[in-house]
Amino acid sequence: MKPASLVNLGNRPGKVDKGAFLAENAPEVTMANRINSLFTLEDTLSAYAVGDSGLVLLSEDGGARWRRLPVPTNHNLYTVHFPGQATIGFSCGDSGTMLKTEDSGRSWRGLITGVRDDLRAVKFPIGPNVGFVAGDSGTILRTADAGATWQRLRTATDHKLMDMNFPSDELTGYAVGPSGAILKTTTGGSVWFSQTGNIQGLMPDTPITAVHFPAGDTVGFATTGSGHIIFTPNGGETWRPLKTDRPLPSLFSLDFRHDTMEGFAVGAMGTMVHTRDGGESWELLTSGTEEDLYSVRFFADGRAGITAGNNRTLLFSQDFGNTWTPASVAD
Repeated sequence: MKPASLVNLGNRPGKVDKGAFLAENAPEVTMANRINSLFTLEDTLSAYAVGDSGLVLLSEDGGARWRRLPVPTNHNLYTVHFPGQATIGFSCGDSGTMLKTEDSGRSWRGLITGVRDDLRAVKFPIGPNVGFVAGDSGTILRTADAGATWQRLRTATDHKLMDMNFPSDELTGYAVGPSGAILKTTTGGSVWFSQTGNIQGLMPDTPITAVHFPAGDTVGFATTGSGHIIFTPNGGETWRPLKTDRPLPSLFSLDFRHDTMEGFAVGAMGTMVHTRDGGESWELLTSGTEEDLYSVRFFADGRAGITAGNNRTLLFSQDFGNTWTPASVAD
């Protein structure tokens, strides 16, 4: 990997809250200004990106070239997910927006969620029938019929939730938010309990921006608005910050290989860091941009990866994250 040598992240001003960024109103332009989330179909070279003003993009060559897909909304979209790496996919966004495709994104239709809260994360743990969505005001919804109906679940917070992960099955899941929230369920969402008190070495209201359990529901990682990556080896009974060799700005997204050893995290001002040893040490990489990066995803072999963020930034790598190149996007 190619470490950055001329950037002093410790001198970069301020901390950035992804929640504040994604809650702003997008300007009225032909192409949305922010790309908020990526999803890779790991055993192919297909990937999806979603963003402001109803933006949905598709790449079929590992992220080098993208084209826009038509969707029936102008609302900001925050997450896209294809359960089981199949043709059925979901995306969620502002004001209770939920979209579904059954033909690999060629056409989308709106689903009725029954809420007006902004929805920021959607996950279907195993297949397209049972899924969960999380968002503002502590909202978590569950469907058992592929999105036809949604049930509101009781949670342990009334604050915004930014990300969600069900690592192995429909029973055990995690949800996180910018108020320091880390929630866990082991009952398929019927009961959620807080793990905020299990975080060691950070303030209890530290913004948690993303969560990822690469292989099972025991070993997990999360990024924070204070520039930390936190780690649990025991299903969230304890969370501790991992050491980095310098202060980092806000981090918004992370992606680990399924063996949990190699991972990437991205954040404000083009920040990108990489680990080969399960997070015990991190190197700063040159992303080639100063724009905030909101999402990073790699394909199954680890060679091809994508990152995206503010001002329509889309970068791709074909050499295990060593170098990053701007992608082309057809309006």
